[in-house]
Amino acid sequence: MILGTAQVDITPEPGVELSGFAARTQPSTGLLDRLYAKALYLEQDGARVLWIHCDLIGFDTSIVKSFRDWARENLGLAEEQVMLSATHTHAGPCTIHLCEAGEFDPAYIESLHLRLREVAGQAMGHLEPASLVVAEGRLDLAVDRRKAASAHTDPRVLAVGFRRGDGTFAAATINYAVHPVALGPSNRLISGDISGQAAISLARQLPGSPVVLMTNGASANLNPPAENVAFSKVMEWGGMIANSIAERLREQEPVPDVPLQTVRRIVPLPLDVYDANRINATADKALKNPAPLAEWGDKYRRAVERWRSNLLGSLKNADNGSHREAELFALGLGNLVLLGINAEVFSEFTDWLRRSTSDRICLVSYANGDMGYLPTRAAYAEGGYEVEIAHFFYGGFRPQAGGLELLAREAGDLLLQLRKQDLCRK
Repeated sequence: MILGTAQVDITPEPGVELSGFAARTQPSTGLLDRLYAKALYLEQDGARVLWIHCDLIGFDTSIVKSFRDWARENLGLAEEQVMLSATHTHAGPCTIHLCEAGEFDPAYIESLHLRLREVAGQAMGHLEPASLVVAEGRLDLAVDRRKAASAHTDPRVLAVGFRRGDGTFAAATINYAVHPVALGPSNRLISGDISGQAAISLARQLPGSPVVLMTNGASANLNPPAENVAFSKVMEWGGMIANSIAERLREQEPVPDVPLQTVRRIVPLPLDVYDANRINATADKALKNPAPLAEWGDKYRRAVERWRSNLLGSLKNADNGSHREAELFALGLGNLVLLGINAEVFSEFTDWLRRSTSDRICLVSYANGDMGYLPTRAAYAEGGYEVEIAHFFYGGFRPQAGGLELLAREAGDLLLQLRKQDLCRK
C-alpha cells in the first residue's frame, strides 16, 4: 500500500467564538493546545482515497461540498474518494451552524479552506510504502450521560497503524466513543480536548513520530466521567485512551495484501414535519420547560423563537423538506471497515453493525457533515435533551423515531456491497 501523510496547524487566534455549548460565555480568551488538520492519502491497485481529520466540532455541508469540488477539479478525486471528519471538540471555532452556541465564523472558514487544500497537497506529495496493522483494546472511561433505562456504552478501542519497512509508524488512527467535552462550558480556551491529548499521547508512544488521528465512535449519548475539569485531567483521560491500545499496536504483525475500497451511499431520513399549528404549539410548550430555561435562560428562548420563525418561514416558501440526507462513507481495508457518518449517532449503532458482519467496524462520526442527533427508538420513548431539545439549537425538524435503525439497516447493506466488491476483485 502507498501512503501519504501530513498535518497542518488550523488553530484560530484567541477571540473567536467557540462552538458546542449554549451555556458558554463568549468569546475565547486564550489557548490550551493547538488544533490540526491531519491527512491520510492511500493508494492500492488503482484505488485511491483522501481522508482529512480535523480538531473541529464538525463540518457544515457547504465546507464538504466546496472541498470535494476542489478535490475533483485539482486532484482528480471523486466524492466517494474524499472524506472529511472531525473530532467534535467543543473548544474549537464554529464550523457548523448551532444557534446560540457560538457564531459561525466566515473568516475562519475561509482560512480553513486554504489549510485543507494545503494538507491534501502535502499528503499526496510525500508518498511511501506502508503496511497495515490493526489492534483492539478496551477502556471503561465513557459514561452514558442520559442515565436512562436504555443506557449503553461502547468500551472498545480500535487502532489502525500504517507501518514503514523499518518498523516505525508513519500514521495511526484511534477510535473510541466519547464526547470530547471534558473542559465543559466554563472553559473559554481553545483546545482539542480529550481527542487532542489522546492523539498526542499515542504519537509519543509509537516509534517514528506518526501522524495520529483520534476519531470518535458512536458517542451521541456518551460523555467523559465529568465536565468542567482541569486540563491535567483532560491530559490524563486522553492518555488513558492511548495507553489502552499503544502496546497492542506496537506488537501486531502487519496484515498482508490488504485491498483498498470505498463506497458511498446517501440515505434519506424522514423528519417529523409539523404544520404551522404544531410548530407554534411545540415552541410554546418548549418555552415553558423549566429545565432548559434554568440551564440556558435567554439563549434557549432565542433558539426556540428562531426555530419557530425559520420553520414557519419554510412552510410559506414550501421548502421545508420531509427528509434529511444521511451520508454513509465506507473505507474498506481488507476485513476492516472505517464507516463515516454525518451525524451524532447513539452508541448501540456500532454494536448492531458488529452483529451483522464479521468485519471489524470502526465508526467515524461527524464525517462529511453533521446533521445532528440520531437517537434510538428507546431514547425517543424516554425523551431527554437529544430527543426533545437539541433540534431547537440545530434549527430544524428532528428525525423521526426509527431513523437510526433505518440507517443501521442501510449501513449493513453497504457493508455487504463492499464485501461483494472485494470478492469480485479477487
